Amino acid sequence: MRNGVIVLALLVLPAPARAQADIIALARTEAAEGRRAQALTILEEHLTQSPADVDARLVYGLILSWEGRYDEARRELQRVLEQTPAYMDARIALMNVELWSGHRQDADARADEILSREPGNPQARLVRQRLHGSGRAWTANVSYSHDRFSDGRGSWHEQAISLSRSTPIGPMVVRGTRAARFSLTDEQVEVELYPAIRAGTYAFVGLGAAPDAALYPHHRGVFDLSQSLGRGLEVSAGYRRLAFAKVAHIYLVTLTKYVGTWMATGKVYHVPGSGSLDSTSYHGVVRRYFGADGTSFVGFGYGHGLSREEVRNLGDLTMLASNTVRAQVDVAVTARWRLQLDASTSQQEQSRRTVWQTAVGTGLSLRF
Repeated sequence: MRNGVIVLALLVLPAPARAQADIIALARTEAAEGRRAQALTILEEHLTQSPADVDARLVYGLILSWEGRYDEARRELQRVLEQTPAYMDARIALMNVELWSGHRQDADARADEILSREPGNPQARLVRQRLHGSGRAWTANVSYSHDRFSDGRGSWHEQAISLSRSTPIGPMVVRGTRAARFSLTDEQVEVELYPAIRAGTYAFVGLGAAPDAALYPHHRGVFDLSQSLGRGLEVSAGYRRLAFAKVAHIYLVTLTKYVGTWMATGKVYHVPGSGSLDSTSYHGVVRRYFGADGTSFVGFGYGHGLSREEVRNLGDLTMLASNTVRAQVDVAVTARWRLQLDASTSQQEQSRRTVWQTAVGTGLSLRF
């Protein structure tokens, strides 16, 4: 079915566009299956006939960079930018070429150029983090959140402290969290990794444990795989395993679009189960990035279903059928200090009555 859709899409394109799409698709397939020499030959022959085809030349430059032919890749990508200076995928590819070839200052300059146009660009931010993390590779963070309910039940409290380090493959985080809800308290320890697999592809892997498991699961496993699709689009799919008395499985897909200094994200979570335990949640977030390095942002979001985007404990999992609005500010106060503030309110139907849950949180980070 998928191949049929692709064929139909190619047929309705004008002949020149169809030929271009065929050539690029064929070259990508050859490269993906390990036949990079054949892919390069296909593109070289095409570019001889159509030297102005910047999309084909971009793919040609990418494959050259994967082969470690950095000087040739740099030349081809620069030709793309000479024709289309706003081609963001070419800028990102050129930044990676400079990074992989050991030209750290040039890679940093390329990242700055990208962030000046798209402050939220995740790949440029990751490169800057790696390059600047060599001097201040560690980040410590403390945070606190407070939840209140309109029906008079006791408030919820949660504190966390984390330590992260930038590594050549991506950040690593160790976090300890303590929750107090009603008469129960619990602690959890987590380790998270954000490895970069290749240009435009990265993962999120997390493992957590709570020996007492009064509020947190005995074990928590997390895995996301994200892929840049170009043109500011990024897609990811993920899985969460929370080992409560009964194991909860959570599946999610995410689509993100970057447009200039703006980012829009949509997430869908599905928790399979029986009866009311089977649920699907939807969350949308819009962020506006700002600041010299493009990492500060303000964000607003709406969600239906689970009241929290990231489920960490039993209370988060049981708050279903919620309508939640939230706001967040994350700002670089100085080169070393960051401040995080967030607030949300959720409307929930419980036992034929409406309950409002209001949460406020704050965090402070130090890079050293």
